[in-house]
Amino acid sequence: MSGRGKGLLLGLIASALWASVFSAARYATAARGLDPILTAALRFGIGAVGAVVFLALSGHLGRLKDAACDLVPLSAIGAVGIFAMGLLVFISASLTSSINGALLLNSNAVFIAVFAIFAGERVPLLRFVGLIIGLAGCGVIVLGQTPPQELPVASNVLGSLAALGGAICWAAYTVAGKRYVRRHGGLVTSTITLIAGAVMLAIVAAARRPAFDLGLNEWLAVLWLGIFPTTIAMLMWYAALEYVDASVLGPTQYIAPPLATLLGWWLLGEPLSWSFALGAAAIVIAVWLATRPVGCGVENDDGKQDRAAPGRIDDTGTGYGNGWDRDGNG
Repeated sequence: MSGRGKGLLLGLIASALWASVFSAARYATAARGLDPILTAALRFGIGAVGAVVFLALSGHLGRLKDAACDLVPLSAIGAVGIFAMGLLVFISASLTSSINGALLLNSNAVFIAVFAIFAGERVPLLRFVGLIIGLAGCGVIVLGQTPPQELPVASNVLGSLAALGGAICWAAYTVAGKRYVRRHGGLVTSTITLIAGAVMLAIVAAARRPAFDLGLNEWLAVLWLGIFPTTIAMLMWYAALEYVDASVLGPTQYIAPPLATLLGWWLLGEPLSWSFALGAAAIVIAVWLATRPVGCGVENDDGKQDRAAPGRIDDTGTGYGNGWDRDGNG
């Protein structure tokens, strides 16, 4: 398999695991009454421990020491992509429906592309077309589903804003982490950012002194969130950045809404509608458009960047080019 194929496969698996995040988070916070910040702290705390264990088992634990020189910038990235994003997602899950939250969270692919241009990536116009089609497909799917209950307008608005903020934070996390992935590798970079974000969340949660009353169902939900869509998915996400650019990886997250809908149909007996088929078809087209190689400046089969391409980022993470080709196309 080519390097590009490996990167996209890792991104798709990570996105598939993330399909369960909002439903599990809403179950833990809204249905079971857990404090959103405590839930986020537990999720990412478990995720950070899992990442360290994985590094130890794979024989790469010593590489954490080698990355100590970049501890400050990696901690800052963790503050945005783990701490802030984690807070906003769980606050959103406690205030708005999972349908609304899923749509807004998956808008991050568009923000990733925009941020990537400023970071020096060449983002073709066709990729932007795919991103918009994919976002529309997500909207068709989630808006075609019936919300489980009516929510107060103020709660829904605040929850929606929190979800949108989480999408922006995740986009920044993805693009900013690219240079450190090239320097230290995806596993080490994601582990350090996870640890930094988890420590920050733990401090805030401890300061709030929320009730810590978790039964079996609550622990199962938190363990699922901590292991699968955190340890496994986040290690895969930054590992994928070793092979493809951020703007190529971002659209893989569009598969989350249709997978979440299918899970609801399979596990909860929720009906499927015509909107699902239409939206899923749009997403398939969008992911193909947004991730296909286009002209010069794409990744080679071994996953390495074409250093002669305009708007690429070199091995040190220093951008060159303005993100657009010489003809003015994206």
